[in-house]
Amino acid sequence: KTITSIQNKKSSDDVVLVVIDDISLKKISWPWRRDLYIDIFDFLENKAGAKAVILQNLILFPDTYNIDSDKAFYDGLRKHNKVINSYFFMMSNMAGDILPPEYINIFNTKKNLTIIDKRTKYSPSEYKGIVNLPKSFLMNANIFASSIIPEDNDEIVRTYMPVVKFQDKLYPSIALSAYSLYTGINSFVLYDNFLCSDDNCKTLKMPVFNRKVKDYIGNTFSGILSYYDWYKPISKFYTHKTYSAVDVLISDYAMKEGKPPKLSPELFKDKIVIVGLNADENVWEQLSETPVLNRQADIDVHATIISNMLNNSFKTLNHFDYTILITIVFCIFIARGFKTFKANIIFTSVFASVYLIYYLYEYFHNIYVPSVTPIITMYTTALLKSIYSLITTDKSFEMMKHAFGKYVSKDVMRKVISNMDKLKLGGTRGIVTILFVDIRNFTQISEDLAPQEVSSILNEYFSTIEPIIGKYHGIINKYMGDGVLAIFGEPIQNENHAYNAIKCGIEIIEKVRVLKEKFLSEGKPKIDIGIGVNTGDVFTGNIGTEERFEYTVIGDNVNLAYRIESYNQLLKTQFLISEYTYEYVKNIVDVVKLSEVKIKGKSNTMDIYEVLGIKEDVRK
Repeated sequence: KTITSIQNKKSSDDVVLVVIDDISLKKISWPWRRDLYIDIFDFLENKAGAKAVILQNLILFPDTYNIDSDKAFYDGLRKHNKVINSYFFMMSNMAGDILPPEYINIFNTKKNLTIIDKRTKYSPSEYKGIVNLPKSFLMNANIFASSIIPEDNDEIVRTYMPVVKFQDKLYPSIALSAYSLYTGINSFVLYDNFLCSDDNCKTLKMPVFNRKVKDYIGNTFSGILSYYDWYKPISKFYTHKTYSAVDVLISDYAMKEGKPPKLSPELFKDKIVIVGLNADENVWEQLSETPVLNRQADIDVHATIISNMLNNSFKTLNHFDYTILITIVFCIFIARGFKTFKANIIFTSVFASVYLIYYLYEYFHNIYVPSVTPIITMYTTALLKSIYSLITTDKSFEMMKHAFGKYVSKDVMRKVISNMDKLKLGGTRGIVTILFVDIRNFTQISEDLAPQEVSSILNEYFSTIEPIIGKYHGIINKYMGDGVLAIFGEPIQNENHAYNAIKCGIEIIEKVRVLKEKFLSEGKPKIDIGIGVNTGDVFTGNIGTEERFEYTVIGDNVNLAYRIESYNQLLKTQFLISEYTYEYVKNIVDVVKLSEVKIKGKSNTMDIYEVLGIKEDVRK
């Protein structure tokens, strides 16, 4: 009964998605001419009669390559009163990044609703400004709304920001703006614990709370949040009905010529339609990890909260103290349990099953309690109990060191074992170099191979690059599928960490080239790799709980190394470094400068560099 109930929880049929997907990009290459959006809006709003249309794609810069198209886009926006355009708030106030003060009053007229603040307690806004928008875009668009999707500390999206506080005003999300257009309700009230329609909460009563979350580039801030209810996935990335954007364009052009459309306008009549980008290629994916999908499209996250609003069904955050108490009590019993690992796991599974029943009971009463963390904590307690039993003898201690060394870097292991009395949570900030190496298109390659073949290829590949990383004083922080994240400069301090990372990357490319030839001679698939390197300030140290923690590196500079690597496939390169790393090694490496590249998650463009090799005079 429980499983059936979860599977049958469906999203609202009145919310649909128009996706710029792989099919669309094959027929019309990205970036699109912006006047194509106007054609989509004409079809959805004028021909189909949609009640609200959301453009989830951000328009942050003028299109200097298609000036006429850009002008047609801005002129066309004036005619569309049901189109909601996206923007976001900034944590910094650097000139050029935020909307100039003289435009704020104009921006404040671009809301289709009012929000009355009746809270008795709240935190001051931590935002420094509104993202700078092209002036023509700001002047011609009729409605703007916030498109922020916050993440928890574990980078999972569980909450949504229906309203945002900036300075002394409340700004709506694109979900709330769409709900307003759909229902005709244009006045809302924000209380301490609820966001309500201005009819004494009869139509909408949305539970809200304040808590620290992260934005998509890792900044931490306090937000007005609501836990959202989840729906049954109906495809790879979506829980709502989707249509290809190019099919909408084809339908619009067909109707203009008096021909039958590919998509009937009735499909969108009286609906809320979200238009956004999400293609399978890594460069164009706009996905988040959520409780219902490991990779859920961002436009579907917005659609989910709109469905919640239309159904007036939300999750509340109650009984959190009960959850902590239950977890602590269960862990105490587990810690006092058996000495053998097998017995501990069986014993722990009983408590985990009891907690799962408790979780499902709360779930079906629309109460959110943590599902994974308490169970992981229980199994971690069982594991630590078993490890403790092992290390009570010298022989067991040596066994533990051998096993531990297979999961973390030997350098990290030595540091932990040599400082057992100082082992605790905490860390430091410092400048390190992060190297991310990834096999291109390995997911597609692995689909055609048996599991044993995939394992064999990856094991030989990792065995090839792991000693190279150690040779240049780097440590492997984590394996990410077929990718490897390595750190240079911590915990092994070395002032030449940027140079070491470059030499490491060059040698990895050389060794993998040999490995590729070996694989081909054995009839195995061809593999190619890409490497991204970035240098910057990060947190390094132990994170977790007092019962279990791990040595790791955290910060936006880590994400930047990953994002830079993803450009290798787009730019037909193999080894890219950031402008920050380049400043450390510019006198010793040969590079090709790739100017003003737009990096996902960064509001400004930046320079990146393709590494060709070490300069000859340095080699001598």
